[in-house]
Amino acid sequence: MTSMNQNKEGGTSQKAKKRFSSKEEKVEDRALRIGRKKCFTCTEYIEDGQPVNILEGLELHTNVFSHSEQRRIIKFIWNLQQKGRNRDLQGRTYCEPHKWMPGKGRVTIQFGCCYNYAVDKEGNPPGILQAEQVDEIPSMLKVIIKRLVQWHVLPASCVPDSCIVNIYDVGDCIPPHIDHHDFLRPFCTLSLLTECNIVFGSKLFIVSPGKFEGSFSLSLSVGSVLVFNGNSADIAKHAIPAVPSKRISITFRKMHPSKRPYGFSPDFYFLNECC
Repeated sequence: MTSMNQNKEGGTSQKAKKRFSSKEEKVEDRALRIGRKKCFTCTEYIEDGQPVNILEGLELHTNVFSHSEQRRIIKFIWNLQQKGRNRDLQGRTYCEPHKWMPGKGRVTIQFGCCYNYAVDKEGNPPGILQAEQVDEIPSMLKVIIKRLVQWHVLPASCVPDSCIVNIYDVGDCIPPHIDHHDFLRPFCTLSLLTECNIVFGSKLFIVSPGKFEGSFSLSLSVGSVLVFNGNSADIAKHAIPAVPSKRISITFRKMHPSKRPYGFSPDFYFLNECC
């Protein structure tokens, strides 16, 4: 009897190992199917006249999410937008500004923290507003983060704890900027719905509303993830020119521990899952 139990336990253990191995193999197989470009070069002469590759640290990962996965994510985002319009999201999670001029109507949905893009009416400077409350990252978006780490798009040492969803209408844009250092590097952006361009340069020029010129332009295909690190995150500004049709982007970032909202509690279970 004892011998039979041991055999059963051994057999069960072997099956569990096989299942675990199979799961790991699927993850690695999926990671191998992702296209990766990591050697971007754009030399500019900055300040002291020394040549600098302003795109050092930039990575473009293509075919990260399949068409069916993208459809599920997009449907989820539309549902979030409806919740926002129905005031079912907390505090400043959802923002749909009045489109007072072309390019200025981009909808934002923020999770994990509320980021202030410019000095506001209360005099708060740009950065994370630690006293403002927003909803935590939804499960669907946590799954995306987990996949990005498992598929080696993001490092396990910098698992995002905040994200912002941008919903663009035709003609909407994002002006030249460098992401605030309230957020650690690297961070990344997932592109959905329509392909668009992103422009880089230590100096970017506004030619006309929604039109920007810089040293380098890159096309972002749907389902791709652009990772910013090094010079591409800290020296090069970037901008999204006016989009030709509706677009969704989701930017995932890890907050600096000292800049997290008051009362913020890291999801250690989720972090362990990612790592």
